[in-house]
Amino acid sequence: MADTSRKILIALCLVTLSLQGADAKAVFRVLAKDASSDARCQQRGIEKCFFVNLDTANLDSLVGTGETVRAFSGLDIEVKVVSKSGNSYRLEGPDVFDSSMTVGSRVNGPSIYGSIRTNDGVYNIESCDKDGGCNVAMYRPHSFFAEMEHKDDAVIFGEGR
Repeated sequence: MADTSRKILIALCLVTLSLQGADAKAVFRVLAKDASSDARCQQRGIEKCFFVNLDTANLDSLVGTGETVRAFSGLDIEVKVVSKSGNSYRLEGPDVFDSSMTVGSRVNGPSIYGSIRTNDGVYNIESCDKDGGCNVAMYRPHSFFAEMEHKDDAVIFGEGR
């Protein structure tokens, strides 16, 4: 009985390690800190919102390799870092198109501005701190824009109504 329990425990550890390994290669690491109180997360149409970290060394090592990684740790969105020009990156994937981001260098870490466009919606990534190091990703489905009633809704959607 003890031998069987030990085998199960070892198997669970191996599964956990392999899942962590799958997320080891991600453009953005999703942070456990709650982002719901951030002003960006309270805009109309936001369905998901979370803080992210970026490992710029990992990002640079992916440029042009064709290696597919997760866009965000824990989410099943696959991307390739296709190219880099200065501090701007272009991303593609099976369900990702016309996506890019710009990474700035600040006192406390990178500040990121960009978007990852999927078939279902858009993940916008924005810096949330003037000194850098704080970055938030917000997801809005395409249906949000299709359901707007007033011709100026696309311009005023961020007003928190």
